[in-house]
Amino acid sequence: MQFRKQTQPWRSAALAGALLLPAAALANETHVYGIANFGGAGQCNADSHSVHTKTAAEFAGYFNSLVSSGLWSDVRTLNNSSARADLWTDASKGAAADAKDTQANAGVDDADVLFVHTHGGHNESFLRSWLVMGTNVDSCEAITDIHMNLGNGKLNIAVVKACQSGDYQVWKQGGYRQALVTPSSGFSVWNAFHGDSSCGNFVKRYVKRYVSGSRSDGVGENWIDEAYDWDIGKNNDDCPVSIVFGETKAARVAMFEFGGWRDRKNTGSKVASSYFYVGGCDPSSGQKLPE
Repeated sequence: MQFRKQTQPWRSAALAGALLLPAAALANETHVYGIANFGGAGQCNADSHSVHTKTAAEFAGYFNSLVSSGLWSDVRTLNNSSARADLWTDASKGAAADAKDTQANAGVDDADVLFVHTHGGHNESFLRSWLVMGTNVDSCEAITDIHMNLGNGKLNIAVVKACQSGDYQVWKQGGYRQALVTPSSGFSVWNAFHGDSSCGNFVKRYVKRYVSGSRSDGVGENWIDEAYDWDIGKNNDDCPVSIVFGETKAARVAMFEFGGWRDRKNTGSKVASSYFYVGGCDPSSGQKLPE
Protein backbone atom coordinates (compact mmCIF):
# COMPACT_ATOMS: atom_id res chain seq x y z
CA MET A 1 0.00 0.00 0.00
CA GLN A 2 1.24 3.47 -0.80
CA PHE A 3 0.95 5.93 2.04
CA ARG A 4 0.44 9.67 1.87
CA LYS A 5 3.51 11.82 1.98
CA GLN A 6 4.22 14.59 4.46
CA THR A 7 7.22 16.89 4.37
CA GLN A 8 9.18 16.79 7.62
CA PRO A 9 12.58 18.22 8.58
CA TRP A 10 15.16 15.48 8.81
CA ARG A 11 17.00 14.75 12.03
CA SER A 12 20.48 13.43 12.56
CA ALA A 13 22.42 11.63 15.24
CA ALA A 14 26.12 10.88 15.39
CA LEU A 15 28.20 7.97 16.59
CA ALA A 16 31.98 7.99 16.90
CA GLY A 17 34.82 5.47 16.73
CA ALA A 18 38.64 5.51 16.62
CA LEU A 19 40.92 7.44 14.21
CA LEU A 20 43.15 5.74 11.63
CA LEU A 21 43.56 6.17 7.83
CA PRO A 22 42.15 8.30 4.97
CA ALA A 23 39.45 7.24 2.51
CA ALA A 24 40.06 5.33 -0.73
CA ALA A 25 39.91 6.70 -4.27
CA LEU A 26 36.69 6.83 -6.31
CA ALA A 27 35.67 5.53 -9.74
CA ASN A 28 32.71 5.80 -12.14
CA GLU A 29 30.88 2.48 -12.33
CA THR A 30 27.37 1.55 -11.20
CA HIS A 31 26.01 -1.89 -10.30
CA VAL A 32 22.30 -2.59 -9.79
CA TYR A 33 20.72 -5.71 -8.33
CA GLY A 34 16.98 -6.35 -8.64
CA ILE A 35 15.86 -9.51 -6.89
CA ALA A 36 12.22 -10.20 -7.70
CA ASN A 37 11.81 -13.99 -7.90
CA PHE A 38 11.63 -16.10 -4.76
CA GLY A 39 10.34 -19.47 -3.60
CA GLY A 40 11.15 -21.53 -6.70
CA ALA A 41 13.79 -24.16 -7.36
CA GLY A 42 17.20 -22.85 -6.36
CA GLN A 43 15.68 -19.60 -5.10
CA CYS A 44 15.47 -18.17 -1.60
CA ASN A 45 12.24 -17.98 0.37
CA ALA A 46 10.33 -14.68 0.25
CA ASP A 47 7.43 -13.09 -1.60
CA SER A 48 8.08 -12.47 -5.30
CA HIS A 49 7.67 -8.81 -6.29
CA SER A 50 8.15 -8.01 -9.97
CA VAL A 51 8.70 -4.32 -9.20
CA HIS A 52 12.12 -5.09 -7.71
CA THR A 53 13.66 -5.47 -11.16
CA LYS A 54 11.68 -2.50 -12.50
CA THR A 55 13.21 -0.17 -9.91
CA ALA A 56 16.65 -1.55 -10.71
CA ALA A 57 16.01 -0.76 -14.37
CA GLU A 58 15.09 2.84 -13.50
CA PHE A 59 18.27 3.28 -11.50
CA ALA A 60 20.43 1.73 -14.23
CA GLY A 61 18.64 3.67 -16.94
CA TYR A 62 19.67 7.03 -15.52
CA PHE A 63 23.32 6.02 -15.32
CA ASN A 64 23.17 4.63 -18.84
CA SER A 65 22.05 8.08 -19.94
CA LEU A 66 25.14 9.50 -18.25
CA VAL A 67 27.28 6.95 -20.09
CA SER A 68 25.72 8.05 -23.38
CA SER A 69 26.60 11.64 -22.52
CA GLY A 70 30.20 10.76 -21.67
CA LEU A 71 29.64 11.53 -17.99
CA TRP A 72 29.91 7.99 -16.60
CA SER A 73 31.99 4.93 -17.43
CA ASP A 74 29.97 1.73 -16.98
CA VAL A 75 26.69 0.25 -15.72
CA ARG A 76 26.06 -3.41 -14.87
CA THR A 77 22.76 -5.08 -13.95
CA LEU A 78 22.69 -8.39 -12.07
CA ASN A 79 19.12 -9.48 -11.39
CA ASN A 80 17.55 -12.46 -9.60
CA SER A 81 19.84 -15.53 -9.62
CA SER A 82 22.80 -13.40 -10.71
CA ALA A 83 22.63 -11.60 -7.34
CA ARG A 84 24.56 -13.82 -4.93
CA ALA A 85 25.90 -13.47 -1.40
CA ASP A 86 29.48 -14.06 -2.56
CA LEU A 87 29.31 -10.80 -4.53
CA TRP A 88 28.81 -9.05 -1.16
CA THR A 89 31.50 -11.02 0.68
CA ASP A 90 34.81 -9.34 1.47
CA ALA A 91 38.06 -11.31 1.73
CA SER A 92 38.32 -10.25 5.38
CA LYS A 93 35.02 -12.00 6.12
CA GLY A 94 35.18 -15.24 4.13
CA ALA A 95 37.30 -17.78 2.30
CA ALA A 96 38.88 -16.57 -0.95
CA ALA A 97 36.58 -18.77 -3.06
CA ASP A 98 33.52 -17.17 -1.43
CA ALA A 99 34.77 -13.56 -1.36
CA LYS A 100 33.89 -11.92 -4.66
CA ASP A 101 32.92 -8.38 -3.70
CA THR A 102 35.63 -7.00 -6.00
CA GLN A 103 34.88 -9.34 -8.92
CA ALA A 104 34.98 -7.31 -12.13
CA ASN A 105 31.59 -6.14 -13.42
CA ALA A 106 29.74 -8.02 -10.69
CA GLY A 107 30.89 -7.53 -7.09
CA VAL A 108 29.46 -4.72 -4.99
CA ASP A 109 32.89 -3.24 -4.31
CA ASP A 110 33.81 -3.21 -7.99
CA ALA A 111 31.47 -0.21 -8.45
CA ASP A 112 31.46 3.18 -6.78
CA VAL A 113 27.62 3.36 -6.74
CA LEU A 114 25.22 0.46 -6.22
CA PHE A 115 21.48 -0.03 -5.96
CA VAL A 116 19.69 -3.12 -4.68
CA HIS A 117 15.97 -3.85 -4.30
CA THR A 118 15.15 -7.00 -2.37
CA HIS A 119 13.76 -8.18 0.95
CA GLY A 120 15.65 -7.66 4.20
CA GLY A 121 15.63 -7.99 7.94
CA HIS A 122 17.61 -7.18 11.08
CA ASN A 123 18.62 -8.64 14.42
CA GLU A 124 19.39 -6.15 17.16
CA SER A 125 21.01 -8.75 19.42
CA PHE A 126 23.65 -9.50 16.78
CA LEU A 127 23.80 -5.87 15.54
CA ARG A 128 23.16 -6.83 11.93
CA SER A 129 20.89 -6.46 8.93
CA TRP A 130 20.63 -8.78 5.97
CA LEU A 131 19.54 -8.73 2.34
CA VAL A 132 17.83 -11.73 0.72
CA MET A 133 19.66 -12.94 -2.38
CA GLY A 134 18.33 -14.38 -5.64
CA THR A 135 19.85 -17.86 -5.34
CA ASN A 136 20.63 -20.37 -2.60
CA VAL A 137 23.83 -21.52 -4.33
CA ASP A 138 26.02 -19.59 -1.88
CA SER A 139 23.88 -18.18 0.92
CA CYS A 140 20.35 -16.82 0.87
CA GLU A 141 21.33 -13.79 2.94
CA ALA A 142 24.08 -11.21 2.54
CA ILE A 143 24.61 -10.18 6.18
CA THR A 144 26.26 -6.93 7.21
CA ASP A 145 28.60 -8.30 9.90
CA ILE A 146 29.22 -11.76 8.40
CA HIS A 147 29.85 -10.87 4.75
CA MET A 148 30.36 -7.15 4.18
CA ASN A 149 33.35 -4.83 4.45
CA LEU A 150 32.61 -2.04 1.99
CA GLY A 151 34.90 0.48 0.34
CA ASN A 152 38.07 -1.60 0.28
CA GLY A 153 37.49 -1.70 -3.46
CA LYS A 154 35.74 1.26 -5.12
CA LEU A 155 32.33 1.45 -3.49
CA ASN A 156 31.32 4.85 -2.15
CA ILE A 157 27.48 4.98 -2.16
CA ALA A 158 24.92 2.20 -1.64
CA VAL A 159 21.16 2.70 -2.09
CA VAL A 160 19.34 -0.20 -0.44
CA LYS A 161 15.58 -0.63 -0.98
CA ALA A 162 15.04 -3.40 1.55
CA CYS A 163 13.12 -3.66 4.80
CA GLN A 164 15.08 -3.16 8.04
CA SER A 165 18.35 -2.55 6.18
CA GLY A 166 19.24 0.52 8.27
CA ASP A 167 17.84 -0.19 11.74
CA TYR A 168 18.23 2.63 14.27
CA GLN A 169 19.16 0.43 17.24
CA VAL A 170 21.72 -1.52 15.20
CA TRP A 171 23.25 1.80 14.15
CA LYS A 172 23.07 3.31 17.66
CA GLN A 173 25.04 0.40 19.09
CA GLY A 174 27.71 0.71 16.40
CA GLY A 175 26.69 -2.28 14.30
CA TYR A 176 26.95 -0.70 10.86
CA ARG A 177 30.15 1.24 11.45
CA GLN A 178 31.85 -1.82 12.90
CA ALA A 179 30.62 -4.14 10.13
CA LEU A 180 30.49 -2.06 6.96
CA VAL A 181 33.63 0.09 7.13
CA THR A 182 37.16 0.34 8.42
CA PRO A 183 38.76 3.76 9.03
CA SER A 184 40.59 3.54 5.69
CA SER A 185 37.47 2.59 3.74
CA GLY A 186 36.33 4.66 0.77
CA PHE A 187 32.68 3.90 1.53
CA SER A 188 30.59 6.88 2.68
CA VAL A 189 26.79 6.45 2.31
CA TRP A 190 24.39 3.62 3.16
CA ASN A 191 20.86 4.73 2.20
CA ALA A 192 18.39 2.22 3.61
CA PHE A 193 15.23 1.77 5.72
CA HIS A 194 14.50 1.62 9.41
CA GLY A 195 11.69 -0.91 9.81
CA ASP A 196 9.63 -2.34 6.97
CA SER A 197 9.03 -0.43 3.75
CA SER A 198 6.06 -0.69 1.40
CA CYS A 199 6.37 -1.77 -2.22
CA GLY A 200 4.61 -1.17 -5.53
CA ASN A 201 5.00 0.66 -8.82
CA PHE A 202 5.16 3.97 -6.92
CA VAL A 203 8.65 2.90 -5.80
CA LYS A 204 9.73 2.80 -9.43
CA ARG A 205 8.56 6.38 -9.79
CA TYR A 206 10.31 7.74 -6.73
CA VAL A 207 13.52 5.88 -7.55
CA LYS A 208 13.46 7.54 -10.96
CA ARG A 209 13.03 10.97 -9.35
CA TYR A 210 15.68 10.25 -6.75
CA VAL A 211 18.41 9.02 -9.08
CA SER A 212 17.93 11.82 -11.60
CA GLY A 213 17.79 14.46 -8.87
CA SER A 214 20.99 13.41 -7.11
CA ARG A 215 23.56 13.88 -9.86
CA SER A 216 25.29 16.80 -8.16
CA ASP A 217 23.92 16.98 -4.61
CA GLY A 218 21.37 15.63 -2.13
CA VAL A 219 22.41 11.99 -2.40
CA GLY A 220 21.30 11.37 1.19
CA GLU A 221 18.71 14.08 1.72
CA ASN A 222 16.87 13.36 -1.54
CA TRP A 223 16.57 9.69 -0.56
CA ILE A 224 14.68 10.62 2.60
CA ASP A 225 12.53 13.17 0.78
CA GLU A 226 11.48 10.71 -1.93
CA ALA A 227 11.09 7.47 0.05
CA TYR A 228 9.39 8.74 3.22
CA ASP A 229 5.69 7.84 3.62
CA TRP A 230 3.48 8.17 6.66
CA ASP A 231 0.28 6.43 7.72
CA ILE A 232 -1.71 8.53 10.20
CA GLY A 233 -2.25 6.89 13.57
CA LYS A 234 -0.54 3.62 12.67
CA ASN A 235 2.94 2.23 13.19
CA ASN A 236 3.16 1.57 9.47
CA ASP A 237 5.28 4.44 8.09
CA ASP A 238 8.05 4.09 5.52
CA CYS A 239 11.17 5.38 7.27
CA PRO A 240 14.09 5.90 4.89
CA VAL A 241 17.41 6.69 6.54
CA SER A 242 20.82 7.79 5.36
CA ILE A 243 23.88 6.60 7.28
CA VAL A 244 26.96 8.63 6.38
CA PHE A 245 30.44 7.59 7.52
CA GLY A 246 33.28 10.06 7.97
CA GLU A 247 35.69 11.84 10.23
CA THR A 248 33.76 14.97 11.19
CA LYS A 249 30.12 15.91 11.48
CA ALA A 250 30.64 18.73 8.99
CA ALA A 251 32.06 16.34 6.40
CA ARG A 252 29.20 13.89 6.92
CA VAL A 253 26.53 16.58 6.62
CA ALA A 254 28.23 17.94 3.49
CA MET A 255 28.03 14.51 1.84
CA PHE A 256 24.40 14.03 2.92
CA GLU A 257 23.28 17.42 1.62
CA PHE A 258 25.68 18.28 -1.17
CA GLY A 259 27.22 15.01 -2.32
CA GLY A 260 26.02 13.50 -5.59
CA TRP A 261 26.88 10.80 -8.09
CA ARG A 262 29.31 13.16 -9.84
CA ASP A 263 30.25 15.17 -6.77
CA ARG A 264 31.21 12.61 -4.16
CA LYS A 265 32.66 14.37 -1.14
CA ASN A 266 35.72 13.07 0.70
CA THR A 267 34.44 12.48 4.23
CA GLY A 268 37.85 11.46 5.58
CA SER A 269 38.57 8.55 7.88
CA LYS A 270 35.49 6.42 8.56
CA VAL A 271 35.76 6.71 12.32
CA ALA A 272 32.23 7.90 13.02
CA SER A 273 28.80 8.02 11.42
CA SER A 274 25.69 10.18 11.31
CA TYR A 275 22.15 8.80 11.05
CA PHE A 276 19.75 11.02 9.12
CA TYR A 277 16.00 10.36 9.38
CA VAL A 278 12.53 11.89 9.80
CA GLY A 279 11.85 12.41 13.49
CA GLY A 280 8.80 10.53 14.78
CA CYS A 281 8.66 8.14 11.82
CA ASP A 282 6.99 4.98 13.10
CA PRO A 283 7.36 1.81 10.97
CA SER A 284 6.34 -1.77 11.44
CA SER A 285 9.22 -4.01 12.58
CA GLY A 286 11.06 -1.08 14.12
CA GLN A 287 10.77 1.38 16.99
CA LYS A 288 9.39 4.89 16.52
CA LEU A 289 12.32 7.12 15.65
CA PRO A 290 13.23 9.90 18.12
CA GLU A 291 11.61 13.31 17.60
